[in-house]
Amino acid sequence: MVTIFFLVWTLGSVLLTLNVFKPLADRRRSSFPALLLSYVTGWLIGDLLPQWILLNAGILLLFSFSDIFSHPIGWGGLIVHLTGWCALTLRLWIIFNSPQRLDKKMEQQLGNSWNNAAANFNPPESIQDINWHSWFNPNTVFDDPRIEIIHDQEFHQENDLKLKLDIYRPRSSKNNLPGILQIHGGAWISGSKRQAALSMSHMAAQGWVCFSVVHRFSPEIVFPEHLIDIKRALHWIKKNAGEYGVDPDFVVATGGSAGGHLASLMALTQNRPEFQPGFEEGQTAIQGFVGLYGVYDLHSAFRKQNSHRSRVRLLDTVLGGTPDSVPERYEMASPFHWPANSLPSCMLVQGGSDTLIPVSEAERMHRRNRSQSPNPQALLRVPLAEHAFDIFPSLTAQCVLPFMERFLVMRHQILLQQKIQ
Repeated sequence: MVTIFFLVWTLGSVLLTLNVFKPLADRRRSSFPALLLSYVTGWLIGDLLPQWILLNAGILLLFSFSDIFSHPIGWGGLIVHLTGWCALTLRLWIIFNSPQRLDKKMEQQLGNSWNNAAANFNPPESIQDINWHSWFNPNTVFDDPRIEIIHDQEFHQENDLKLKLDIYRPRSSKNNLPGILQIHGGAWISGSKRQAALSMSHMAAQGWVCFSVVHRFSPEIVFPEHLIDIKRALHWIKKNAGEYGVDPDFVVATGGSAGGHLASLMALTQNRPEFQPGFEEGQTAIQGFVGLYGVYDLHSAFRKQNSHRSRVRLLDTVLGGTPDSVPERYEMASPFHWPANSLPSCMLVQGGSDTLIPVSEAERMHRRNRSQSPNPQALLRVPLAEHAFDIFPSLTAQCVLPFMERFLVMRHQILLQQKIQ
């Protein structure tokens, strides 16, 4: 019986390791539960590798109390596990050595503006520079004495509806600080405003005021109600900018996955009254956005040559139908539908091993933005990175998030210079 358990566990570990490098679920044909399972296991094992190795080492220790290692099958299994750990460590080593190449890519796209942007948070350059403490204990992101976190600040109330946001801000009492509007992911049907606690805590420590907002979920609502909720939040932020020390003329949007989709629409539909019921005259302009592993193409999943079962079912729920039954709603929700000739500078970040969103989606969005917008646009492809790589303070996050900070600092510096001139 011990041998059977050992073989099942070893085979399971092999499959989970392979899934990190190449998702076992196919995003076109797999069901949503299968795709979600493949993504979650690949994400957790890939980004929380130290914890995964410790867990497996503990299980190996338990097996050592049996006689499994007195047989060749035991030693063979041990070699298989060690090989898997080495392969996963090699993956992180490649990510660890990628920032220099990524920096050159950003320089090619943004030029001297990128070189002149001074960020306080740099990717680790050596093993000693890695923040091992936060990697092993993600809750430490809330313990920064430089910041204040205000939870569940209400920004909209209507009948029984109450929408809330979290505020991350420096403890200093400065005014006219740059602001960030953060939109969580969760496929428009779930999510938490605390998903981006890592990046928001860090940006607050660098002098930014960050607002992590929540919106209502489908199927209780259909698009464009999600976008309207986010615009309500931005309207509230600008009205209360003085109270929280925010510069109302400099607020950028950030978001991951479905939040990246909504952040892109915030940039593309600024001050559109049809998305501002009750505050049609309100200012909802933003000065830039960063989209992390965002969803931008809402139509390709329905094409026969590119059928995407799980996304078709999801979009049918979120938009209340298909492109054939509610075409005007799909046009409203599609970032490709809105002209980008007044799009502010944006940065798209996409993982090379994303189970849920193909790299080609961000590449097409970037090409469209660059061809239409007069403002600088950037695309950052992160090799071997999975969806939601920024949730935990993992090595991947420590290597990639500094690029987001530097881009936002660059954008702020440019606008400050324009004000002076």
